[in-house]
Amino acid sequence: MRLPGWGNTDFSWDQDATRAALFNQGLLPPAGRLGLGGTTGSHPISGGFFGGQLGANWQTGWFVFGIQADAHWADIDGQGDCFNAGALSPLAFGCHDKVKSFGTVTGRVGAAIDRALIYAKGGWAWEDSKRTVTPSGAQLFIENLAPGFGQGTTLTAASVSQSRSGWTFGAGVEYAFAPSWSAFVEYDHFDFGTKGSDTTLALTVPRLAPAQTVFNLPVSANATERFDVVKAGVNYKFDWWSAPVVARY
Repeated sequence: MRLPGWGNTDFSWDQDATRAALFNQGLLPPAGRLGLGGTTGSHPISGGFFGGQLGANWQTGWFVFGIQADAHWADIDGQGDCFNAGALSPLAFGCHDKVKSFGTVTGRVGAAIDRALIYAKGGWAWEDSKRTVTPSGAQLFIENLAPGFGQGTTLTAASVSQSRSGWTFGAGVEYAFAPSWSAFVEYDHFDFGTKGSDTTLALTVPRLAPAQTVFNLPVSANATERFDVVKAGVNYKFDWWSAPVVARY
């Protein structure tokens, strides 16, 4: 079953690192003579996922507590302007972000009411993601720096993969519809905080001297990612040590 996930990715661009790298390569005038524009952006992400979980629960009276681990393949992605360069510079960057997989290790507590279990959970989360940065405005950018040399200028797209750690919390309802089987519906929130990444793009300026036709343009960015998911599935209980073990969904 493919289940829904949605969220948002927020960006901030370290202009100073990009400005210094271009200046050191002889392409950018001294700091302060040219602005690189805005430094923030944001775009939504959404998509689906599926996976499985494994865990154990113990019950004392109506009180239930347990541990759980899960892992999911995901196709949660989105794209938009991550660094809007603004009016001071024609350079702009669009981002395509994709969550490829994620998972959790959590504890959970709940209350058993007849065949139903109402519970809350929280703990550690991880994700594997990929970002593709696509630039625009390179020809006009070079033309502003060196009039008559902008024609044919290209700035390549580049990708970077990341593994992130964060936290999650959620709540759900599980119902035992047979002696060893139960069904559940659950909502979870994920927060992976802010993490930096360095993406280097190749800036090619054919009309400059051959030794200076290719420049490295680093984009040092911080990205903050949060998303939410809704899970629904079926669990099978193994009575090992009288502890129900969650099998899959």
